[in-house]
Amino acid sequence: MNNNTYLAVGKLFFAVAILAIGIIHLVTGHFPSGLLFVDPKFPAASSLAYINGAVLVIIGLLIFFKKYQYSGACVAAIVWCILLLIVHLPKLIITYNSPSEWTPTFEVAGIFAGSLILMGNTSIKKNSSRLVLIGSYIFAVCIFVFAVLHLKYLDFIVTLIPAWLPFRLFWAYVVMVAFFAASISLFFRVLVRLSTSLLALMFFIWFCILHIPRVVASPHTETEWTSLFVVLIFSGVALLIAGSQSNSVKG
Repeated sequence: MNNNTYLAVGKLFFAVAILAIGIIHLVTGHFPSGLLFVDPKFPAASSLAYINGAVLVIIGLLIFFKKYQYSGACVAAIVWCILLLIVHLPKLIITYNSPSEWTPTFEVAGIFAGSLILMGNTSIKKNSSRLVLIGSYIFAVCIFVFAVLHLKYLDFIVTLIPAWLPFRLFWAYVVMVAFFAASISLFFRVLVRLSTSLLALMFFIWFCILHIPRVVASPHTETEWTSLFVVLIFSGVALLIAGSQSNSVKG
């Protein structure tokens, strides 16, 4: 694929997933518990969930249209940065020993990174490449954290792999190694196009063979829907990074 194709598919995945997560807010009337846990007892939690959901829907729609993609990406970066700083980081600092908080924190950080990368890819300003670079480094940190979590909780990761797939422990190791390799590639800016293309493919395979069947099996479970679209976002972000690179060896 050429860069334009990478970017077009990446933007599509990102927009669809953001729109879908916004709809999840509106349908359930609360923040997605697996991604943005906000205590229902928090003052006006339901109202805030509806507002955030509506904003995410608008962001998703803006990104669909080339004319408004930069504006949508800017708003997305602001929203996800606020959610990261207010909802997740304080809780992570308090409960740093809890694995259940590390994953959503860095999922939100990854979405924020994707928003910056999308801004860089849709901006006409000369320094737009800096946004792509900053977003790529943040994304690399997120992927590295996921690799460490896979290593630390490997036995649990194995249980998430479909039972029909043989050698589940082997595939758990493959995913872990892929995360480490992709993060190293992004940190050192070596073979970034190749590593992020493969990372995007891996996330999309998960989307198809792991998360869609789980949603079909539990269509009324909010966390399954949320996980489905988080994976699609990460596939989109990886494609956006791949599409931002040159065709050189280092790119």
